[in-house]
Amino acid sequence: MSRYFANEADFHQRLIDNSDAFPAVFRGTPAAHTLFWAHELTLHDAGRGGGNGSADLLTVDETGMVWLIEVKFNFSLESGTQVWHGQLARYRKALMTMSWQEIVRYTHRFLTGFEQTKPQLLLSRDVVSLDECIVEWLVAVQADAVSAVSIVSNMAERLHSGNFGIMLVSDYFNASDLAAAQSFADSVHSGPVAYAVVNPDPTGFHWHVKYLRPEVDQSSVTGAYVTSDFLPEKMPLVTPGRLRSLVSPACRNLLDDLVYPRLHELGWNERHVAKRSAFDAIIPVDGKSLPLLVVGTSELDAKALARHTKIDGGQTLKINPRFKAVLNHTGNLAFVNVYMKRFYELGWRGRRRENKHLRWGVTDVSADEIRASEAAMIYYPFENQRDHSGREGDAENLSNFFTAFAEMIASIPEATLDGG
Repeated sequence: MSRYFANEADFHQRLIDNSDAFPAVFRGTPAAHTLFWAHELTLHDAGRGGGNGSADLLTVDETGMVWLIEVKFNFSLESGTQVWHGQLARYRKALMTMSWQEIVRYTHRFLTGFEQTKPQLLLSRDVVSLDECIVEWLVAVQADAVSAVSIVSNMAERLHSGNFGIMLVSDYFNASDLAAAQSFADSVHSGPVAYAVVNPDPTGFHWHVKYLRPEVDQSSVTGAYVTSDFLPEKMPLVTPGRLRSLVSPACRNLLDDLVYPRLHELGWNERHVAKRSAFDAIIPVDGKSLPLLVVGTSELDAKALARHTKIDGGQTLKINPRFKAVLNHTGNLAFVNVYMKRFYELGWRGRRRENKHLRWGVTDVSADEIRASEAAMIYYPFENQRDHSGREGDAENLSNFFTAFAEMIASIPEATLDGG
């Protein structure tokens, strides 16, 4: 257990709450105030092995100097090289390639107090932009003569150019972290690099700077005007029509030439339940209407997919059979397990949580496990292949899927209500 903090969340919160203790050597000017403006910031493609990652903290001061801070708590088992040349190198790339508006979007909940970890000052919950948050902070620290717009534009420019600081903060000293920080500064990052240890005691919140390399390029940062409005929390839901505009042209062809026609053959009249990334296709079965199929775009954190396949107009297509609906209608667990195995042979798997991908369709699954979620199987035949992108073989695979799916629906009325 850490000598100073109850857990990592406590470490984060106390860093935020003690912003005045942020060392002067890390500020654009020694007297500048520090604002923690992002917490657990979502970073695209920055996770280990793919998918999204999240940066612990980001700061800014009145000069527009930005620091990305990774917090290491309670003797992490990761080596300094793993953290600096792995994790932080990925975070650096993500911050430099993501659009400024995408970054701002992920700060909204933290800044307006909707997360468990709270910002350092109470901001209005009805603020609509990062600029407004900066204005409120400047007033609170009595630095309101500084332009919030110029600070935000400098922030955006620093992140885009790589001229921001990257820092590791820990509650203990590790020589491998120090050596890796020096190596990172020499070979990876031209902006400021720092390694610090924090150990508060009754006399104060103490930072011990173990390493600091100021930015190599000492030229001033010239910001350009950027839009920093928070995007609405509620995004438009996916409908059969809207899905066509979200997926790639190849996937749109799969929808128009195969998926929608085969669903219509099953009696689907385009009735659906719209959701954030997909819709449930409602299919008539034995006089009832059942949500048997999830049709939509691949999840944004799907690790086996490249980022460009998750952008509107280029997204990939997911077709997931929902076995919870089948079990609830039939009560026949044996019937459900038979078709889970049938779809497994075609490349569909359970999710990786709790090793469902190794069990569903391989061994019989209990009724309790199926009813604990929507029990939708996903197309994931290989480690590096997820959902359908219009690649060679996708049309044939989906055709075989709908043949099996139609057979299952035709058999459902004959299934007995024997429970599970």
